[in-house]
Amino acid sequence: MTTDLDLPDAVRPSRRTFLKAAGAVAAVGLTIGFEWAGTGRRALAATAPEAAFAPNAFLRVAPDNSVTVIAKHVEMGQGAYTGIATIVAEELDANWQDVRVESAPADAKRYANLAFGMQGTGGSSAMANSWMQLREAGAKARARCWSPPPPRSGGRPRPS
Repeated sequence: MTTDLDLPDAVRPSRRTFLKAAGAVAAVGLTIGFEWAGTGRRALAATAPEAAFAPNAFLRVAPDNSVTVIAKHVEMGQGAYTGIATIVAEELDANWQDVRVESAPADAKRYANLAFGMQGTGGSSAMANSWMQLREAGAKARARCWSPPPPRSGGRPRPS
């Protein structure tokens, strides 16, 4: 068995030429993978007619009453997203069909795991770690969204 093929030099590049070409292909692939200005979610959000109401870091309520829950934990098959969304939907008394879940952006100050002190998921801690935090977030949002206006006194304002 012979391994030396009779190929022209253009088809059989040197190691250096191969590495240069592979690096160029990888660079082009990474460049295409990044979001260009004016495209993607940011551009879509900028052109949206009405912005969603975001009372805290864990949820947004859109003008059509759809609720987006921001999950600081990662869904790894245990149903964390379902449990997290259920807690918030229950507090908001939201229609379950109008609830969706998004992963939280990388922000350890807002979305740190209370047990680990950093943003991450592990040890089946999503529900035990977040249930009270999410209940409070949902309850506060409901109070802000659906609270009645203060009563009018009808009297003249007092001088200060």
